[in-house]
Amino acid sequence: MKAEARAVSLTAMFTALVCAFTISIQLYIPATRGYFNVGEVMVYTAALVGGPFVGAFAGGVGSMLADIATGFAYYAPGTLVVKGLEGLIVGWLARQRLFRTPRAWRALSTAIGVAVGLALLSIAPIYVGEASLTLSLLGLWGQELQLVIQPWAWYLAAAITAILIVYAGFRVDPNVGWVALSILLGGGLMVLGYFIYEQVFLGVAAIVEVPFNVAQCLVGLMASIPLYKAIQAAAPSLIEQGTLK
Repeated sequence: MKAEARAVSLTAMFTALVCAFTISIQLYIPATRGYFNVGEVMVYTAALVGGPFVGAFAGGVGSMLADIATGFAYYAPGTLVVKGLEGLIVGWLARQRLFRTPRAWRALSTAIGVAVGLALLSIAPIYVGEASLTLSLLGLWGQELQLVIQPWAWYLAAAITAILIVYAGFRVDPNVGWVALSILLGGGLMVLGYFIYEQVFLGVAAIVEVPFNVAQCLVGLMASIPLYKAIQAAAPSLIEQGTLK
């Protein structure tokens, strides 16, 4: 009974956090009538902390509620399925064990760190210049800001992310590369799922949103792993039994 109560409270908490993070920062994409957001940060964190079922419910329902609350209800059915499967896959894959030796895990962490850094560099030319950002954070509900994204910001993010993943694999947790790969695989399904939903059910130029969804995945990866490790260190009782060590 105690475990069930813990699971319900954890699910409710992360569902609210996923919704809040998804609403907090939104970059509207006219071609698909969708939006870039940072909800993946909490979808991945929920999956890593609570496991596949918490990740599935919080990811699907929390993201769907954000769509409905901010005027994107036509995305809600697709979001429920796509983000739910994303949380499920990340939560399940991150708990699997492929290798037995720390050396093999560290080699994987190094490879994934380099791959993520290169992925960030590859999208840098797409997300530079002026952009309109809608903030729903700290009472700034629906406030639109104009900003200029510089190429150096992406180069810095790529270098820092690659270094941190490799460093963590050697000094903190040799499995961190596998966690990152689990997130990339779940994020890949999210990108594919939205492409199909937009193309088949909404009839919009789905290809336009692919780079934005890839960026969502990478931003979520950069933030969720250190957040998960911080939660693991500060409140180990929150972490589902059988999680990464």
